[in-house]
Amino acid sequence: MFYKDLKLRKREVRRFIRKNPTTTYKKIRKKLHIKIERVYKKGMKDAFKDAGIASPRTFERKSVSERKRIIIEYLRKHPKAGGHTISKNTKINPSNVFKNIKEAYREAGIKYPREGYPRQMDDKTKEKKRNEIIKMIKGDPLITIEEIRIRTKSKPYTFFKNIKEIYKKAGIKEIKNQEKRTIKIKQKVIDFIKKNPLVTQREINKSCKTHVQELFEKGIFEAYEKAGVKFPFERLKLYGTVVKEIKQRAKNFEDGIAIKLSGYGKVNRLVKTKRGFADIILERKGRKIVIEVKDYKAKDISISQIKQLNKYLEEGRIKDGSKS
Repeated sequence: MFYKDLKLRKREVRRFIRKNPTTTYKKIRKKLHIKIERVYKKGMKDAFKDAGIASPRTFERKSVSERKRIIIEYLRKHPKAGGHTISKNTKINPSNVFKNIKEAYREAGIKYPREGYPRQMDDKTKEKKRNEIIKMIKGDPLITIEEIRIRTKSKPYTFFKNIKEIYKKAGIKEIKNQEKRTIKIKQKVIDFIKKNPLVTQREINKSCKTHVQELFEKGIFEAYEKAGVKFPFERLKLYGTVVKEIKQRAKNFEDGIAIKLSGYGKVNRLVKTKRGFADIILERKGRKIVIEVKDYKAKDISISQIKQLNKYLEEGRIKDGSKS
């Protein structure tokens, strides 16, 4: 199924390919938000042709035998290559065409260089690894399997059935992944408060990428309590005073606008509608104008406020409206 605005999409793709002649399907989708198969019948092949650019690669799907041949030829030139290296350099995953990497080497007529590797661990070495992992869990119950794998340079599930068994052997109650994440975020918030004892809830949420009010049962007060820091109630009083001053300033500004407008016609203040209260409706020469007053010092009028004004206009069947 093609896009409805097909011509426009094709033009965008052509322009992008000409600027990025080695681009890929993924890049086009990421940058242009376009699925190439919904623009061109034969996909990338047609896209490059339409853009007049020589394709940097073939887009023809290779058969299993062709892919096998490419891997075999590569192995004969690189007899010590591993599966990851083969995939990277040939763009073909050996496991998709061979049972395993050993079979690929066998069909290439080359001895598998890792035969007998890795060596089987003896019981003593296994036990040492098991104890190392258990000790790690005891030291940090929030550690993840991936972190254990990196630090021990081994696969934990080679020595244990699952994460539950590791916790059991360590004598610790299992902590689920979601719970681990929550605990870690809580600790991050607590540490942040300790370093910034006057920090606000908004600043915590932004810096720690979380919502304190949802993370802690008692919200920011509990977060401060856990951090062992006295909550700055003085700031709340100051904030309340500032808000009061802002409200009064806004009211004075609105009064001033209303007084000036009264020189041009009849002014109606705070007119109730089904969708709220319009700040001012000015009647002049048989026409009505809806006026919304915003005392912004360092903020632009938002789209939502424009929509709000439009609603007042629609409801009152008024043609004119403005933001002040």
